[in-house]
Amino acid sequence: MKKIYAVLSAALLLLSFTAGAQVLKGSYFFDNSINRNKMNPAFAPRANYLQLPVMGNTGAGIYSNLDIPTFLYPMNDGLATFLHPSVSLKQFKRALPAHPHIDAEVATNLLSFGFYTRQKSFWTFDLSVNTGVDVDLPADLFMFLKQGTGTEGESFNIANVNAYLTASVNAALGYSRNINENLRVGAKVRFIAPVAYAALNLENMRLTTGKEKWVAETEGYAYTAMQGLNIYTPMGETLPQFEFDDRRFLQNKVLAGAGFSVDLGAEWRLDIGSIFDGVTVSAALTDLGLVGYKQDAICAYSTAGRLEWNGLEDVNMDYDFEAAMNEFMEDAEGMLNLKQIQSKKKLTRSTMPRVYAGVEVPFLWRRMSVGLLYSGRFSHSYYRQELTASYNIKALKWLSLGVNYSFLNTANTLGWLLELTPKAGVNFHIGGDYLPMAWTPAPILDEMFEMPAALVQKGHVHPYLPLSYRLNLHFGLSFALGSKHGR
Repeated sequence: MKKIYAVLSAALLLLSFTAGAQVLKGSYFFDNSINRNKMNPAFAPRANYLQLPVMGNTGAGIYSNLDIPTFLYPMNDGLATFLHPSVSLKQFKRALPAHPHIDAEVATNLLSFGFYTRQKSFWTFDLSVNTGVDVDLPADLFMFLKQGTGTEGESFNIANVNAYLTASVNAALGYSRNINENLRVGAKVRFIAPVAYAALNLENMRLTTGKEKWVAETEGYAYTAMQGLNIYTPMGETLPQFEFDDRRFLQNKVLAGAGFSVDLGAEWRLDIGSIFDGVTVSAALTDLGLVGYKQDAICAYSTAGRLEWNGLEDVNMDYDFEAAMNEFMEDAEGMLNLKQIQSKKKLTRSTMPRVYAGVEVPFLWRRMSVGLLYSGRFSHSYYRQELTASYNIKALKWLSLGVNYSFLNTANTLGWLLELTPKAGVNFHIGGDYLPMAWTPAPILDEMFEMPAALVQKGHVHPYLPLSYRLNLHFGLSFALGSKHGR
């Protein structure tokens, strides 16, 4: 069981250092920021630049609308899970979001540079490696777990349990220019070379509770697209096995298909000789495109499984979760009933576009400003959205710092950012969009982290958990090469 705990801990730690790594929302209103061009291709810094592999922009984080208080509740100077009898069904339902999801993504620059040409036109080129994980879980699934045994004849029919994983190498060419003194537009074309893709879609999940057992029956399908990868279930076994042919992987140049996407953006700055001069309105649509996967890289599967489980009985602070989880893991093997089927000639999937819209109001000769950024993201199942209010201090031409507050369809969190951007020389940035402000002791994790019993008993020392798992950190170095065209 300790191995299971270790794996779960490593997975949570990995997720907490992977999501949202593309760019910080706090940089959207930093005029000289290099990375904000990824949110709006119309944006251009004041100088030519060069970013080296990994050093240019390294980030880590996780994004989900499932928070710790949804599943863990203070009780008897400790924490109890949502399964505890004292946590009412109504209380838990009120804490659940309408569309629970977990998103994670990593984008690492291999090479990135930008330069000005005549008439303040700005060109960019980016070569990056991108990975992403998206999981959508219906709220009824958690309600089923909470309700559990004890309700005779209660049934649930849950659809759209989806999980996706993608990995690709992207090459993007961007261009922006001034249309007039107030309006600037930009566009970016991106070639996508997918390396791996996996999808699990449970179209139907019939769940039935009873006084003695739970019954779950699933129907759906799964796809993988990766050169050299094959998943099969041996005769008489319930768990799938993985085979990987590295020779085939290299012979096909690691490519599982091809795709493209485009970014479009605009920035309009007010300049009419009034106190409102400098007010900026901007908007962008990014990552709009399609990805196609080759037939020889695709493996398609149907899944139809059944699980019967006696559930968690008499759950309390002393409950033996180790034995219960071991029993559940053994019974759950029957749910992984994959059967390979004939794949289509070609599998085509859309990218997941993002929407950005912002307004910035400067004051004190543009040494300070306040901004409001709307950001949205289309997933495979649901639309995620967020509002970020920021206060920016531009003390010097090469020094900017700011704090921000994110809300709307997400936990309320604080962010911060510091950027050093001289016109020539080394540029540096560090910051995060989601800083957990509240932590709580978690005695339930004592065994997982092997806390010494004597230390726990005498000093009441326990591992701590952030109440929100929205946590990220970005930092990077780049080189400004100078330009006479920048604003």
